[in-house]
Amino acid sequence: MFLLKTNPRKKTILVLLTLFSLLIISLQLLRYQYDGIPLPSRILQWSTDNYNEYINNYYKTTDDSNDENEKNNDPSSPRFLNSHQLQPIQHTPQPNEKYITYLPYSRFSNQRSTLLNAALLAKYLNRTLVVPPMFLGSANGWSPAPGLYRVLANMTDANFQDRCFDTRGQVIPEEPIVQEETGEVVFGCYNFTTYAMLPWSWATDLHRLTKPEQEGGLGINIMERSDMSLSTLQQELDLSEEDLYLMQDNTRYQWHIYEKEGDPRNLRYQYEISLKELSGIEQRLLHFYGIFGYDRLELDSTGESDEYRLQIEQALIFRHPAIGEASAMILAQLLNGIEKETSELVPLDPYQAQEKEDQEQEEYELPRFVAAHVRAGDGVFLKKLKDRIPEFVHQIWDIMTGNETTTDDLIGSSNKINATQPSFPKHQLFPLPKAPYKLRKELSEMDLSTRLHECAQRNQMVLYVATDAESPRQNKELKPILDAFPCTFFMDDFPKDWRAPLGNVRSPLDPKKDLTEYLVMFVDATLCSWGERFVGTRTSTFSNYIKQFRHAIVDEMLERQEFTA
Repeated sequence: MFLLKTNPRKKTILVLLTLFSLLIISLQLLRYQYDGIPLPSRILQWSTDNYNEYINNYYKTTDDSNDENEKNNDPSSPRFLNSHQLQPIQHTPQPNEKYITYLPYSRFSNQRSTLLNAALLAKYLNRTLVVPPMFLGSANGWSPAPGLYRVLANMTDANFQDRCFDTRGQVIPEEPIVQEETGEVVFGCYNFTTYAMLPWSWATDLHRLTKPEQEGGLGINIMERSDMSLSTLQQELDLSEEDLYLMQDNTRYQWHIYEKEGDPRNLRYQYEISLKELSGIEQRLLHFYGIFGYDRLELDSTGESDEYRLQIEQALIFRHPAIGEASAMILAQLLNGIEKETSELVPLDPYQAQEKEDQEQEEYELPRFVAAHVRAGDGVFLKKLKDRIPEFVHQIWDIMTGNETTTDDLIGSSNKINATQPSFPKHQLFPLPKAPYKLRKELSEMDLSTRLHECAQRNQMVLYVATDAESPRQNKELKPILDAFPCTFFMDDFPKDWRAPLGNVRSPLDPKKDLTEYLVMFVDATLCSWGERFVGTRTSTFSNYIKQFRHAIVDEMLERQEFTA
């Protein structure tokens, strides 16, 4: 995941943020409005009528259950970034039009990073970007070519919609089928019901990228596909075999793409290929296999590519209104623990916080609502959790007490080649801080609402922790966080009524599947994005997604004030 990099425009924005911080804090947030987001009826095999039916059903349900729907303009709601018009991107393939596409794999954040790379390449190569669906739930992993072609064709086979669900929309039970010859599991309903497909334009502001540059977009032609069969794509775009240029990858990091000749080689990747070479490909469809990787593209250093990345990152924030509805229900309870309104929250990074503190000096208030993303569920993240938790504790303690000595808001080791790591992490030099035992004991014995009330009365910092750790409040590895910050809260602590808006949502591509479990992580991300400060897990693409979400909130708050850079 690309991090937001410093450039002259951002520096100017940060200066403005410090000068107008008091004005921002009093800002009444307005619900964010978007231009229409259409989807192609041909290649997607679903139409505007499908979309309109979904919209009518969603808003009928939410309106019936929420008559106070002044929320569209409610300044205490965090949903100004989540609300957009649900319409399809209209693009009709043209004769001799050139396209670029790719194969998605892994979880949401990695798919999003891949789409970001593809959009940059579409911009630089002047090709129409053909966007695959977003897959949520059970992730398909990477496999050498041509494995992903077969896997994704199965995952998007429309025949499974009728085969795996009865007329009432209930799943038809089916045991896995194993091939006797190979021992491989045959793709079937057992697999098809473990994930959901969504159009990117259904949940993000993808349409923003299609606008001309003079209107704040990137001028990229975009069309989306729902069927990942290569033969179907050929038919829809009227492509012959000679029109195809397929990148066949045998390793996960096969191709590194660069712009400037003479740059040092990136050792992570097996081969190098230049933008100039890619521009010389005459075939109408340039089909990448996998292009995930935060350092996959080495583009110009003039700042232009950084601006493009920033626009793409902000366009690809998950903005569905149901996420805002659910997030607002939890956020309102968290803010009761610090006696603040949403309109008083300004998500700052360490640089911005330092600028604000220098500007306000004695008037500067320490943050009362801090968020953290502790990646812990599997792989290297689980293996290194015990070492990372003390780092989280020390860094959050420094934020709480106003004694920060770092401008880095990510915890853990870098996976960059030849990255320099600190010789002596702070947790190896100093003992872990703890809150007074009496305070911890008293708060731990209270129910949720009483504990939140007492956190406010005792002027305690509220910490919200998003994590994939099982049973986080009982997790031994997370105990140092609870010992240091007794007003720590997890999603599991809150009554489940916040899940109701998610249960009303259906994807136009997977209308029979309940999306609730797949959308929970976006509620976590939204809550973390509204924290006054945030600490995440290094190398986690989800932590970096949250950081980008936070930057998007601040940028749009600044735009609301019509500040000029």
